[in-house]
Parts: sequence; structure tokens; C-alpha cells
Amino acid sequence: MIADDIKEATQGELQPDAWYVNQLESALAQVQRRDASAIDTQGIRMGDLVFFGYNPSFAQNYEFWDVQPLAVVIGFYQEGILGCNLHYINPDYRDVIATALLNSRGESPIPKNSVHKYLWSNMRTIFKVPREENWADISLLPTEQFIDKNGVRFPKYRAFNSRNQKRRKT
Repeated sequence: MIADDIKEATQGELQPDAWYVNQLESALAQVQRRDASAIDTQGIRMGDLVFFGYNPSFAQNYEFWDVQPLAVVIGFYQEGILGCNLHYINPDYRDVIATALLNSRGESPIPKNSVHKYLWSNMRTIFKVPREENWADISLLPTEQFIDKNGVRFPKYRAFNSRNQKRRKT
């Protein structure tokens, strides 16, 4: 399993976040399968777990955002996808939600602050996580990277804070 292989490669030592991102991207690149029947949605289907790079169009409107979303696709719209980004969910229960979403094909209840729209034009290389992989373990890899509107790293603990649900300026 991908997450187990990545954890084993650490040899028990904590690695920089970028290392985990690179390891996950490399592992997922090896298991990608083209789905011609979903060509109009970049090969993505409802309920898929996807990992990709992202840069929002209107960054100045957000206090912070995740530049490496790990999201379960819960909807499509003409310009992109609606996803439950697992990185916005506290790691203490992120794995439970990931498993519930896998088993329900994206139709499980989810925390409101984890729902985000992603524009196709702002998504970089999209990797699908195979359903046979352990989504819970992959969701717990430290691949989230939050950036504020000034381009500075935003503390993860603040992003996970349930009181910090406001994302857009009013």
C-alpha cells in the first residue's frame, strides 16, 4: 500500500512536508489509469479521491488555502469540481471521514469547512488515488501545505481549528 511504503521509507524519522508530497506524487504517478469514458472531467468521477497542486484565481479573497489539496470529488460544475478537501479536517478524525467517503462514493456527511470549489484552469497535475488503496492512511500523510494571501505558510493547527470556518472576506 502506498501510505505504508511512504511511512516505511522514512525509517522512523520525520521528513519535511515536501518530501511526503514528492513521495505521494511519485507513487500515484505509477498507478494512474486513463479513463476515456470520463475524458470531459479530466478522467475524474464522482467519489474519486484526487491529489493535485492548486493556485486560486482570487487568492486575495482568502485568509489561506491548501496548495496541495487531497479532495474527494462530490460534484462537478462547468469550470471544475466541488471537493471535500481532507486537509481541512483535523487529523484526529480525518481518517474516519476518508473511510466513510470511500465506502459511500462521496455521499457521506462532511464538515462544511472542508468543501471547496476547484477550477480546472488552476489545477496542476491531478493524481487519482486508487480505491484499493487505504484512503485513511493516505489522508494522514502530512502533505497539506497552507499558504496565506501574502504567500507565507499558514499554521496547520489554525487551518484545522473548527472555529476557523470563515474562508472568504465579506
